[in-house]
Amino acid sequence: MTIPDVDNDQRSVGELILDADITSRDALWDSGKDLAKARVRSWGEVVEAAADLWSAMPDRLGDPTMSRIRTLSDGLQRTQRRTQWPGAGDGDPHLESVATSLGRAAELVSAVDRGGASRNLSAPMPIDVLHDAEAARTRLMHVVYVCAHSVGTSLDRHVEELRGTLDQRKSLDRGDSFTRAQAARQRIGAVERIAGAYVGSRWPQALTGEHRGPVEAARLERALARWDVQAHRTLAGPPTAANVLRIVQVQREITSAADVVGSVAARRGLTDLEQHHFRTRPALASLQQVWGRVAADLQPMLVRQRRVDPALLGAANEVHAALREITHEGAGYATPDDVIARVDVLGATASLHRALASTVDLAHVVGDVVADPAFTVSARGAQALVTAGGVPVGNHHGMSLADVHHNRDIPIPQPARVVLAADLDQVIRVAVAADSAGATRPEIRAQLDPPTAPSGRLHQDRALASTRPAAAPGFGCER
Repeated sequence: MTIPDVDNDQRSVGELILDADITSRDALWDSGKDLAKARVRSWGEVVEAAADLWSAMPDRLGDPTMSRIRTLSDGLQRTQRRTQWPGAGDGDPHLESVATSLGRAAELVSAVDRGGASRNLSAPMPIDVLHDAEAARTRLMHVVYVCAHSVGTSLDRHVEELRGTLDQRKSLDRGDSFTRAQAARQRIGAVERIAGAYVGSRWPQALTGEHRGPVEAARLERALARWDVQAHRTLAGPPTAANVLRIVQVQREITSAADVVGSVAARRGLTDLEQHHFRTRPALASLQQVWGRVAADLQPMLVRQRRVDPALLGAANEVHAALREITHEGAGYATPDDVIARVDVLGATASLHRALASTVDLAHVVGDVVADPAFTVSARGAQALVTAGGVPVGNHHGMSLADVHHNRDIPIPQPARVVLAADLDQVIRVAVAADSAGATRPEIRAQLDPPTAPSGRLHQDRALASTRPAAAPGFGCER
């Protein structure tokens, strides 16, 4: 399991559950058949962590839904140990991240109980605590529901591939089993239906009771600075597609937040509205688009080893939390009034534009990583990218038919490298424009570069005085 640095994890219980919720949704975008076994391996960890957190939260009604789900998951795990399917191997990074966040949240809640604030079910409990717990349980069950759906989607595709192989009267690869994969899909489908029934009657109205603490003024600046340093450190190490993809995704999120917060500042008259509308916002939209294109190119090329540097993961998690407490409310975006009430909008805008200023250098470093001969990608993903780039089939240098058939991890082929390099060049050009558009606004520029007292004489004081009388303007001259 990929575990971020817990000592530096400043996220609250609510932020950890929200991160697990968003990560579970991200898993739906990456539900290929090759992930089926890894997700089945990690499924039990998700349910165990969710059940531990559920039992640590106050619940006067004693809802048995999570207990039923844990019983079903335990039964599936016993079957897996008996049949040795899916067998030993790596877990799924998305589901492991969910389990880590939920496990950390359970530890925080339990620590409060151990600290002397244990729940006394016979004592009256504040209504806001009950509403917060109900909202947390609803979001937690939503995490389980979405994770079950992502596991089921991968299993559906895996089962379909195995069925096609058997229909062609071919033998399955060693370790594959159509019967066991199909049975696992049916059993996880039962969990999905139970969790879905719970969520369906409560989502999203139950989320209105979520507790929200005050926003720490310096948190965003601190999180962005930590991220910038750690991203460069990670890129200086062994090049991996998983690390590069995570960096690209976070940079896109920072750009999106700069657009949201900057729009609030402009509409409230804190910055120049016309400048934001005609220069800054179009530049930020273009930057989001090109970062998204790089992410879309990288996603299919992830290799089997999808581990993210734990230090990078921890820094990314803190950026996510710092941004979401400003820009999000419940399951959607916060209103401009909410953003104004939570944070110094002008200061937050300046912090985000400082982060964008380093985008140009970061894009250059990512380009160097992609050019590294040790940078490996999935053969099928590389083939898809190269084909989409217009290179005819058969001219894919660095890939063989066997590589593509077995989806091996290979050094990135030159045609795919060219496509990525072109996208990163576009990121650099657009980032320069976005930085320029944000820096030229006087309100933001004043925060980025505070005025300093001049040293020495001003320019006009240093100029030599003329001893000649001033000439009168000549005919046709304009002054």
